[in-house]
Amino acid sequence: MTVDQPPVDPGYWTSPEGRTRMIVDERGTEWEVYDEATWSIELALEWDFLPQTENPGLIFASRAGRKRLWPCPENWQALTDAALLELLGKAKQIV
Repeated sequence: MTVDQPPVDPGYWTSPEGRTRMIVDERGTEWEVYDEATWSIELALEWDFLPQTENPGLIFASRAGRKRLWPCPENWQALTDAALLELLGKAKQIV
């Protein structure tokens, strides 16, 4: 089984829009936040799950686990850390 990779401009991950966001919750856990729709093979090799190409979400990843929020909010990169932490609370655990 293969997964079709969406076309992504190679410069996307080096631009400010393509970077992941880092947030810290009330317990001091660091969460990396990124849009699943912009996955690359390099990122996928680090994942324990396949990306959702049909219905991508916003991914929250930490040493405590991974969560996904559907759908990925528009302009999530512009949200405050507090707003992202609120979304983290609504995200579902990836098992």
